[in-house]
Amino acid sequence: MSARSLALKHRLRSGETTFGAWLSIASPVIAEIMAGTGYDWVLIDTEHGAFNIESLQTTLMAFNGSVTVPIVRVAWNDAVRIKQVLDLGADGVIAPMVQTAREAQQVVAACRYPLAGIRGFGPKRASNYGRATDSYVAQANDGVIVIVQIEHIEAVTRIDEILEVPGLDVICLGPTDLSASAGVLRQFGHPVVVNALEVVVAKARARHLPVCLGIVASETETENWLAKGVNFVLTAEDTSIMVSGLTEALSRRRELTDTRRSG
Repeated sequence: MSARSLALKHRLRSGETTFGAWLSIASPVIAEIMAGTGYDWVLIDTEHGAFNIESLQTTLMAFNGSVTVPIVRVAWNDAVRIKQVLDLGADGVIAPMVQTAREAQQVVAACRYPLAGIRGFGPKRASNYGRATDSYVAQANDGVIVIVQIEHIEAVTRIDEILEVPGLDVICLGPTDLSASAGVLRQFGHPVVVNALEVVVAKARARHLPVCLGIVASETETENWLAKGVNFVLTAEDTSIMVSGLTEALSRRRELTDTRRSG
C-alpha cells in the first residue's frame, strides 16, 4: 500500500467517478505504458492472464513513481494468493465470483493483518524490502483497496447480505459469467441479466459503494450505466485495444493501396 491507494480510497468515499483499464498481458512494458497514461487505477488480471508470481512482480514494478493504483484480480478467493500479491506491492485486490457474505468476509480478512484479519506477515517488496516496514504496517490495513466481484445470479439474491460486510471498497460486476449462470451466456441485453445488474448497482450506490461494470462498454452503454450509478469506470482492455488498433491500421493501409491501384 502507498499514499496513492489512500488517496484513491478518499476519492472513492467522496463519491468521485474514477477511471481505469484492464491489464491482462504479462508484460512490464505494457504495464509501464498504462501506468503513464493517467488512469486512476489499473486492474491486473491474474485470473485469466498468463501471470506467475515473478511476472506479476515485474508488472507491479512498472507502476513505480506513478499515481495510478495497481489492483490485482486474483485467480480465486484464496487467502494465500491474496497475501502474496499484497506482499509484492499491489495496492488492492479484486476477488472473483463472490457469492455469499461469508466469502466477502474472507476476502476482507485475507487483506488485513490481525486482529482485523488473517493476513500473514512478510511484506517484502511492499515494505521496500524492509526499509519502510513501520510506515507500511501503520497504514496497511486502512490502505488496501478491497473489491469483490458479483458475477453469479445467486449472488444477486444475496446482495444485501454481501453489501453489509464491513471493509468493502468497490463492488465489481461480472456480466459475462452472470449471464452464463442465468443460462443466457453473453446475452447482455437479456431482461434477467439487465435486471440483475441494475439491482446490484442500485443497492450498492444506496450504500455509497462505488460500482464497476466489470467490462469495457461502448460509449452509449457507458453513458447509460453512468446514469444508473456506475462510477468506477473501465475505459479499455489491453488485448482489445491492440486487436482493434492493429486491425484498423491494417485495413486503412490496404484501402490506401487499393485506391492507388484503382487510380
